[in-house]
Amino acid sequence: MKTDRLLFPFLAAVLLLAPSSVRADEEQDLIAVLQSTADVPAKCTACQRLRVVGTVKAIPALAALLGQERTSHAARYALEGLPFPEAVTALREGLGATSGPIKAGIIDSLGWRHDAAAVPLLAPLLSNADATIASAAASALGRIGGPDATGALRGSLSESQTPPAVRAAVMEGLLLCAEDFLAGGDTKRATALYDSLLQGNFPERIRIAAWRGLVMADASGRGERILQALSGQDRPLRVAALKVVRELKDGPVIAACLRQWASLPAESQLAVLDAQLKLDPHSLEAVRTATRSPHLLVRVAAWQAMADLGDAPAVPALVKAAAAGEAAEREAARDTLTRLRGPGVREALLEHLAAAEPAEKAELLRALGDRGDTEAASVLLQNAAGGAGPARLAALESLRKLALAATFTPLLDLAAKSESDAQCEPVLKALYAITQASPDKETVSRSLLETLGHIPAAERRRVLPLLSELGTAGALEAAQTATRDPDGELAKEAVRVLAQWPNAAPAAGLLELARGSADPALQVLALRGCIQVAGQEPDAAKRLEMLRRAMAAASRAEEKKQALGQIGQIPTEEALRTVLAELAEPGLANEAGLAAMTIAEKLAAANPKLAAEVAGQVLAQCKTADIVKRAWAIRGKPAVAGPFIQDWLVCGPYRQAGLASALALFDVAFAPEKPGQSVEWKAMPRGDIANLGELFPDQMNCVAYLKTRVVAPQDCDAALLLGSDDGVKAWLNGVVVHGNNIDRGLVADQDMAPIRLKQGPNDLMLKITQGGGGWAGCARITGMDGKPIQGLRVECK
Repeated sequence: MKTDRLLFPFLAAVLLLAPSSVRADEEQDLIAVLQSTADVPAKCTACQRLRVVGTVKAIPALAALLGQERTSHAARYALEGLPFPEAVTALREGLGATSGPIKAGIIDSLGWRHDAAAVPLLAPLLSNADATIASAAASALGRIGGPDATGALRGSLSESQTPPAVRAAVMEGLLLCAEDFLAGGDTKRATALYDSLLQGNFPERIRIAAWRGLVMADASGRGERILQALSGQDRPLRVAALKVVRELKDGPVIAACLRQWASLPAESQLAVLDAQLKLDPHSLEAVRTATRSPHLLVRVAAWQAMADLGDAPAVPALVKAAAAGEAAEREAARDTLTRLRGPGVREALLEHLAAAEPAEKAELLRALGDRGDTEAASVLLQNAAGGAGPARLAALESLRKLALAATFTPLLDLAAKSESDAQCEPVLKALYAITQASPDKETVSRSLLETLGHIPAAERRRVLPLLSELGTAGALEAAQTATRDPDGELAKEAVRVLAQWPNAAPAAGLLELARGSADPALQVLALRGCIQVAGQEPDAAKRLEMLRRAMAAASRAEEKKQALGQIGQIPTEEALRTVLAELAEPGLANEAGLAAMTIAEKLAAANPKLAAEVAGQVLAQCKTADIVKRAWAIRGKPAVAGPFIQDWLVCGPYRQAGLASALALFDVAFAPEKPGQSVEWKAMPRGDIANLGELFPDQMNCVAYLKTRVVAPQDCDAALLLGSDDGVKAWLNGVVVHGNNIDRGLVADQDMAPIRLKQGPNDLMLKITQGGGGWAGCARITGMDGKPIQGLRVECK
């Protein structure tokens, strides 16, 4: 029996325990509301409360409302919940006195009450001309269940005249009946009913539900049915079986599937493997079987599962998969080699390493590093020194990952003996890792210095970069000494090392070397290194002085530019004066201007006047767009500005299907942007602001174009000042000079673009985007100083 069949007697008992006088008074008041002229909401509220506190006494009043369209739902809902046979009787009586949606609602309530006595009343309704009533009857019979309801539903299903919508409800009802038989222990009837729904020509969802029910009902045939579905060609059934086999955790079923493992497709093998591991996480034999599957996805899953099983004998197969499997399989096997733990696993790795092929040896050596096996250092060093190809590189990579101080000296020897820079590079990476990881830089430094004292210059050159990683006083002295070595290549490498020093300590020595060396190449390296490390001096005054001295020593523009870049990072007025002094120097204007703007931006909050003055000086010398924009931004709007362009031609609006925002339309090229395209231009009403919203009212998610011709008296640099609502893109003589894809309101001179006007006519075109609301644009052209350009005029043709 279903649980809810026991609910009503229980509720009745609970109601008897409540204070009877209080409930009676409330119930009487609620009945009075139902029998009064109260409005519909009040009566519906009373019905809801009577469902909780009502007794047999309330049933007539509720029944009287069943036939009224606006109160029927609330009344039947209350009767449906009252635990008295009289309530069900009232619903049955209401069934014969109603029609349409009201009748369908009462049918539904009888179904939820599981009223077996209503079956004779409901069965004839399966053939009702109203499909809603017939469908409701089918659903209610399914919820009531039992042989009589099942017979009625099966009879309806066999009739060819049953409408499709009703047939669907009948099939769902039969599934409910089968569930009811199964819940009541009548597996024979449940199995027969499920089987009939599975074998018939029914919709897929019905067949799948029937198959699942059959599997649950018939334990004896469960394994064979699941196996057939997993290995068969019925795709929907297989999908259902994939889910069921994982959910059931049924040992005999899984065992039966494992016996037919080879006949299963990939997804079925995955489901069976997953089910077996859920049943027994230590199913080693199943996992081993899966590693031999012909299906890549299954093998990948098996190798991943192997990581948790600690199976030392699996090491050879794992290594083979990591070395020679398909890409996904290699990654899974490598990950498992890293994570695999358990008795004998490490020993198996080392044992297999001794006799492995080169590719497999590389995988094993890589795994030792990934496993963090610090005890394998000697094995790794041996293979790094005596191995070849991938095995050597894998050993060195593992030594890099482990970064063990004890391997530093052997690796130094290995680096010194390298036959080429390429061969030495992976050794140096391991050495770098050790120097970075070591908390005792002095000890490591002493080991390095001792080695340097015993190896030839060519070999020293390869390991010299380690000195800058250590950064100790001894390392500094050794690097400085190497800059004076007779071997020119060693001296240059030493300078490069000093240029990478972690602090400014080498700066003075490098400057001295730049001034005193007879080798021009060494001079340049030393000076550039001095400038680079001087940038790490924390004292701004000392840093500036060192950089000034470096600039004074520089004979080439390249080093002066480098120094200006460093000085630009010093936010002091003294540094600002230094870079401004270079503004007029040929070839240095842009670097000096950029440095000046960087400093001025940092000083602007405290000294806006000074920053504005600097911006003016920079604008007089620099024409690079980025520098000009920064100078204009820091100087603010000019005190005197040129007139707005008042004469425009306009075309539009343009839009593109599928793009419902102005931001998305910004980079879509419409006809005005395409050479040779036909465009209908018309004159825009004159004014400082081109009000597109007035010209094209009530437009959204589109663009329009403005164009005009600016005639310049001579070639000159100028500033194009723009305001827009929303975004704006500008072309001058067919070249994009500005773009700002934005959603905003118009403010004059919001954007500035440096431009170069040629003598004579210059064609200017603007693209203005529109999302919604206001839509306008404005523009004017001034000199770089923000003042009007004398003789500039507009010809709108």
